[in-house]
Amino acid sequence: MSKPLLDRRSLTASILFSSIALVLHPPFLPLAIPAPYAPFLFYTIWEIPLYICLFLFGPTTAIISGIINFISLLVFFPGQLISGPIYNLIAIFGSYTGVVLIKRRKFVQDTNNTKNDILSFNMLFIIASPMIFRTVIMTVVNFIALPMPPPIGFSIPMEVMPTTLGLIAIFNSTTIMYSIPIAYWITKAVKLATNKTWIFK
Repeated sequence: MSKPLLDRRSLTASILFSSIALVLHPPFLPLAIPAPYAPFLFYTIWEIPLYICLFLFGPTTAIISGIINFISLLVFFPGQLISGPIYNLIAIFGSYTGVVLIKRRKFVQDTNNTKNDILSFNMLFIIASPMIFRTVIMTVVNFIALPMPPPIGFSIPMEVMPTTLGLIAIFNSTTIMYSIPIAYWITKAVKLATNKTWIFK
């Protein structure tokens, strides 16, 4: 008998972490800081539970969680464009890809020392890889989509696209710089209690 792709425990985790992400998303939690260099972009914390889900349970559970969150955003908070949640989903999956890659290459090692992790190669790899993947993927997506009229894009003229893409690239990179470390440290704390996580397996 073949093993199911998603067991009950993983499905429960998917629903739990996507629900937490939704609750942390505006307008449910009005915690959004405008980027000082681009006030139309907002720093939030709702992505963090999705990365914790990835670190704890692996890519399959995290992908399901991301899709559930995507559907929830379509219903509750599509944003300025109905296609906005699609951009979010692609950005999340791009970040996932970077984490999965370094995990498969065995770059992430458990140091058992949370305090020293902030300056470790662990932290460097686990930030740099999803940052690069997310930024590159979203730059390509935005280059194609943003010049299009709503509901796909914002009809942005091509002459201002380089500046716009640069600002969004900075945003995507800096979002990873706090989201991934927070998720990582929470996962380390959970590991101390359960001694069982995907990222350190």
